[in-house]
Amino acid sequence: MKKLFLLIPLFAFALNLDFSACYKKFSFIKYSIPVSKTKSVTFYKPKKYIYYDPFTGLYVFRNSNAKVVKFYENPKLGWWMAGIKQNGVYAGSYAKAPIFLNMGELSVKAPKTAVVSDLFCRAYGVANGFFMPSSYLLHFVKYGYWGDVGIDVDEDMVVKYVDPFYAKGIKPGDKILKINLKPANPKTFTKYVILNKVGRAVTIKTRRGVYVLSVRKKIYNFTPLMHFGIYVDKNLYVKLPPKYKNKFFANKPIKIYAINSKRVYSFEQLKRVFSYNKNVTITFIQNGLKVKIPLRK
Repeated sequence: MKKLFLLIPLFAFALNLDFSACYKKFSFIKYSIPVSKTKSVTFYKPKKYIYYDPFTGLYVFRNSNAKVVKFYENPKLGWWMAGIKQNGVYAGSYAKAPIFLNMGELSVKAPKTAVVSDLFCRAYGVANGFFMPSSYLLHFVKYGYWGDVGIDVDEDMVVKYVDPFYAKGIKPGDKILKINLKPANPKTFTKYVILNKVGRAVTIKTRRGVYVLSVRKKIYNFTPLMHFGIYVDKNLYVKLPPKYKNKFFANKPIKIYAINSKRVYSFEQLKRVFSYNKNVTITFIQNGLKVKIPLRK
C-alpha cells in the first residue's frame, strides 16, 4: 500500500522552526475561519449555515469578514506544518494527504478549526484533529458537496461497491485502469470524481470495457435502497417511505434481517449484496414475525 506522505527532509533539523510570525498572522482564528469576504468555515455548529458536510463535520456559513485567510494548494507535505489558532501553535514534522474522503493528518493532533500553515505562513488547509487540504476545503465552500459516480474503490483502484442503477456495467472486483485517459490512482479519482462538478462526464476504463458516467452528489450512508425511498443507517435500521410504513404498520425503527433470504450482519455486507442485484427482497422482523418486501425496478 503506498504511503501518501514524504519523509522529513534532513535539512529540516537545521532550520529555525519558529512559527511565531505565523501565529501572529493567524492568532485571530478562534471558532471559525474566514475563507472569503462573505463566507466562513467551522467545525462548531453555527445557528445558521449554508452547507454541512456529514463526512467531515465541516460547516460553511455566511459572515461579513474584514480579514480573509488566503489558501494555497500543492503543499510540500514532508515539510514542517502546524495547526494555528488563537490558543496556540501545534507543530508537526509532516502532513499526510487524504485518501478519498478519509482526511489526512498532521504528525500532531491539531485542534478543531485551526489553520494549517507551513513555516512560510502559507495556509494549506484546516484542521479538526485531521488535516483537510485547501483543494478539498475550497471545493466544498464553493459547491457544498462531494462528487460521486456510483462506485467505491480502494487505494489499488479495485471496485468495492457499485450502485447498479447508476454505474451500469461496472462490477465489484473490476480494476480501474484509467480515468479521463489518465492513469487511475487515488489522486486522479479525487480530482475527476470527488472534487468534480455535478453533471460533468467521467470516462472510466477497466479491463472489461470503457464507461462514461456523470458526476452526481455523494450522499452520506448511501445504499441503492434509496432508489426505493428507503434509508438505512450504519446499524441497518431503516426509515421506510409512507407506502411501506402504512402497509406493514412500521411506526417504530425496524432493522433489516436478510436480503434475498440471506442474513445480513453489516452495512458493508448490505452494500456488497446490492452491488450485484437491482431487484431484491428485504426481510424485517416485525412484532416477532418475518416481513418480506419485494423491491423491483
